[in-house]
Amino acid sequence: MIKGELVETVKQRIRVTTREADEEVEALIDAAIGQLKIAGVSEALEDSTYIQAIVLYCKGNYGYDENTERFHRAFESLRDAMALSGDYEHEKSEADLGGNKEE
Repeated sequence: MIKGELVETVKQRIRVTTREADEEVEALIDAAIGQLKIAGVSEALEDSTYIQAIVLYCKGNYGYDENTERFHRAFESLRDAMALSGDYEHEKSEADLGGNKEE
């Protein structure tokens, strides 16, 4: 799935139809991917579980909804399960490990 398709998918799932929301939704998607990466989950834009984690993050952070906390907890639970499963392991680079190639 390419980024534009992902933005449209997320907008549909959070029930947003206006193009004016694209920039904010894209920023939330980037933040979700960043949060998943920090947890050790590698990017898998073709994986439905990975997409669901992004959607939960966006639902928890877009607009003002009484279910915000529930979506935050759901994202955190799914993120942690993905990180622990080993199926989404993020390959650590020298930079991630604090190494310096020029030493």
